[in-house]
Amino acid sequence: MKYILYIILAVVAVFAVLLVFALIRAAKIKAKPDNNKTAAPFTPEDEAKYSKFLSEMIKIPTVSAAEGDDLTEFYRFREVLKSNFPLIFEKLEVNDIDGNLLIKWKGKTDKDPILLMGHQDVVPAVESNWEHEPFSGDIVDGKVHGRGAMDCKCTVMAEYAAVEELLEEGFVPERDVYLSSSVNEEISGGGADKIVNFLKERNVHIAAAMDEGGGIVSGILPGMETWLCACGVVEKGTADIKFTAKAKGGHSSTPPKNTPIARLSAFVNDVEKHDPFIRSFTPPVENMFTSIAPYLTFPFRLLMGNLWLFKPLLKIAMPMVSPMANAFLGTSCVFTMSGGAAAANIIPGEAYVIANIRPSIQQNLDECFNILKNIAAKYDIEAEIIKGKSASKIVAPDSEELAFLGKCVKECFPGYCFAPYYVTGGTDCRDFEPVTDNCLRFTPIRMDDQQMAAMHAANENISTDAISAGVKFYKYYIKNHN
Repeated sequence: MKYILYIILAVVAVFAVLLVFALIRAAKIKAKPDNNKTAAPFTPEDEAKYSKFLSEMIKIPTVSAAEGDDLTEFYRFREVLKSNFPLIFEKLEVNDIDGNLLIKWKGKTDKDPILLMGHQDVVPAVESNWEHEPFSGDIVDGKVHGRGAMDCKCTVMAEYAAVEELLEEGFVPERDVYLSSSVNEEISGGGADKIVNFLKERNVHIAAAMDEGGGIVSGILPGMETWLCACGVVEKGTADIKFTAKAKGGHSSTPPKNTPIARLSAFVNDVEKHDPFIRSFTPPVENMFTSIAPYLTFPFRLLMGNLWLFKPLLKIAMPMVSPMANAFLGTSCVFTMSGGAAAANIIPGEAYVIANIRPSIQQNLDECFNILKNIAAKYDIEAEIIKGKSASKIVAPDSEELAFLGKCVKECFPGYCFAPYYVTGGTDCRDFEPVTDNCLRFTPIRMDDQQMAAMHAANENISTDAISAGVKFYKYYIKNHN
């Protein structure tokens, strides 16, 4: 008994020492306010001009176009771009690749070019509770309203406005600059692949491709009192998997046990209750938390800034915090569709559910599929992948392009936190991996909680001052990328 007490006291003493060390470290890493810099200036006239440009772009309902669809609205959108950014279409090389746009601005040298991305298409606006008509482009109370205001016509507008103004100033970039925008990003329709194939045919290697996927956000982390500039350095995969249960079927008045829907229900419940995928801290998530830690208040800075000590605790706590926090730790799976009999009094001979999974970097698509397939087999259920892909490559933590982007953020948004980010959704950017090692997912546009929640939902909008700051950022990024 005496020895057990000694062991307990020793453990407590060791933990106390570690905790003191963690407290000292948390105090040392606190970010110091940067009072010597100011954000890139813009005038009220700039703000009004950019807001008008974006409003006109939103008024064109460029809902995603699948292969072979009518592109009339996209060519109307093109005319708006030509009207607002005439020098781009007069002086630069414009490539129309089945509606997808790739514009080349020739630089002074043959250094690897940079590529700024966005997408022309938007998701449908089917919600009934819009305060402003979804394709109105209304400018009210310092905001531009409508579908695509945030996702992601604001990005396309800011990139084009930056290049147009630099052309007006007579600036010539050090290296080639490309502007890329697809017509079907929202449906993973292959527009980005066509642009990539165009570049590959010309042996173009890109120094950095910068797309949506991260942004300037607030309020998503407890204890963070400044804006977070999140740059996606990796994104999860995505897959749709169909699970089918079969039986003889029959009349509902004489039901047997273990009907297809009963077995599917048991399977869905099993996966929901017992997460079958690996949950762990990956290097991108660790780097994200380590970068954020200096900007957090105590005690959150203590936890995030000392992952070596608190990682096991955070691994338990994160799934309780939010679905997003849980998604950072591993593959996610959600059942989104189902089908069965044609009438309520028929026992179906075949029923199905469809799951959407987001494979993490710990487990590729094949491994995730086999895990679910084996669970389904216990309920006599078949599984098949409808479509899918594994997680993307990870941008190297010591990437010069990532470091340069961070430097630009600190210059244009002083006092903001810049951090690598694990993208749980998907973007066109990953399709550019064949032509670049640096797929950077960052939009220099501030968005609050409501604006984030409104993407793909009703009342999408963007603040007019945030748009202006985004234009100034892209100008700085292009001018200083030597």
